[in-house]
Amino acid sequence: MKYRLEPIVDLLTGKPVGYELLAGDKCCPDWDEQAWRDWYGFLAREIPALLPDLSGLLFLNLDGQQLLDPHISRSVRALREQAGRIVIEWTEQSFHDEKLVDVLAKLNFFKRLGFRIAIDDIGAGGGVDGLGRAGSIKASFCKIDGPYFQSVRDKGPEYLRGLCQHLSHNGARVVVEWVEDDADYRLALAAGAHLGQGWFWTQKDKSNDMEAKKGIMTDEEGEKNA
Repeated sequence: MKYRLEPIVDLLTGKPVGYELLAGDKCCPDWDEQAWRDWYGFLAREIPALLPDLSGLLFLNLDGQQLLDPHISRSVRALREQAGRIVIEWTEQSFHDEKLVDVLAKLNFFKRLGFRIAIDDIGAGGGVDGLGRAGSIKASFCKIDGPYFQSVRDKGPEYLRGLCQHLSHNGARVVVEWVEDDADYRLALAAGAHLGQGWFWTQKDKSNDMEAKKGIMTDEEGEKNA
């Protein structure tokens, strides 16, 4: 199964604090329920092998319906030995308001196992929105939705500063998604966000990978020509 890793970067130091693991090599696949169960079963085997070569934390997406699925929950529990390095991102996809209490109970269960929690999609709206979910559980990270960030980027940092202060009030670190260029980076930093994620850093990671591959090829060619 293919996946990609997107860096989540400290806005002050420019260094990754972790990576979000996303299904698919380019975009999120449109899988049915069984395929998602297979995906998390795959991750229960893949993540323990991946983490030793990865620095920082690993962010893993789960929506409310998936959190309550017994098969998926079993796969996540299988990662309890790695829980200290895994952040469960609670997304708003397929979320059902009437299941809020059950979802919160499951999240608190995972917290007791040592997993950290991130609230995803804040500003996306729909159902119990991200801001409401952020107030329902103590999270380590709160992520401002990418499309929302881009929709308010022309309003200046003051527009976002209150939201960042509110989200960080209980100790959560605020992540801004869809940071695409230097102007986005400066806006997120001025608004008081702690971390960023997006093309601004993903393209640098790809460039570094290409340079590393070129270096390997050059070494191999040198050996052949020696």
